[in-house]
Amino acid sequence: MKPLVVLVLVLTGAVAAEAFLYNDADWSDLKVTWGANPFNSQYFQSIPRKESDAKAADWTAFSRGNECNGAFYNGYRFIKNNDPAVMLLFDKNGYIAGIQMGAQKDKLPAGTPSRYIQALWNDDDDMYVITAYFVDPAIVCTTGRTEEEFDQHGTGTDLYIQNGTTPAMHIKIPKSESGLTDTAWTKGGCFYTMGRHYWYNVSRDMDCDRFFPVFLMYNSGDLNGFGWNMNANLDSHRYEHPPAAALGLFFEEAPTCLPDLANRGLTTQHIYLDSTPQLNFC
Repeated sequence: MKPLVVLVLVLTGAVAAEAFLYNDADWSDLKVTWGANPFNSQYFQSIPRKESDAKAADWTAFSRGNECNGAFYNGYRFIKNNDPAVMLLFDKNGYIAGIQMGAQKDKLPAGTPSRYIQALWNDDDDMYVITAYFVDPAIVCTTGRTEEEFDQHGTGTDLYIQNGTTPAMHIKIPKSESGLTDTAWTKGGCFYTMGRHYWYNVSRDMDCDRFFPVFLMYNSGDLNGFGWNMNANLDSHRYEHPPAAALGLFFEEAPTCLPDLANRGLTTQHIYLDSTPQLNFC
């Protein structure tokens, strides 16, 4: 067997062993940004799940509105290096509660985001922001989570995508792939280190102005990741820019408008809820 193949198998085995030995929670980590090399530290990068760890790693408070109840979101918000590509939300006890992506308005083409998906993007002064919670948004600023609950559940208990101007307006995502039956979520392609993709209400002849800015990833039937996409060419090392030629890999039947969209500018970001995206085989 070739040495490189042996090395990959050994490293993959080590990752699996570490996950088995040390991670009790299903959602045992929080990682962002996909890359072709799963062992490159620039990709699959773990980000803090405790406010104290965020402060120690030079994340800074970035609230707008009241302290925990922001202008449209719940949680104490933190940002690093003034980069809105990833903004973290912590509950009243300092445990991870959600994540946001911000797109600066002066970097967006006219009409972006489109009126069809505007409810998912909240107006936040100089940017538009999309928000996901890992716990019920109602508890973030009221009870929060205890240390025991964080140890038991890890990153969170469920995935909620905010779909309006308040956290109470949200879409709760099924944790089991079987829960997507008879919904508008459309089965997409399987991709190693990502998972089985699901897209919302996509069709071959759809208008890409209606393209939902959230996708889901399931592995072995369970939700363990999701991601954002936006019809713009956004700049951050935390973003991905899939080429038009690769888009068909993520759909069973890709919308015909997507290649043109990618050529004009398409930004994505994968978010992983466990510690082993290298083992995502769908």
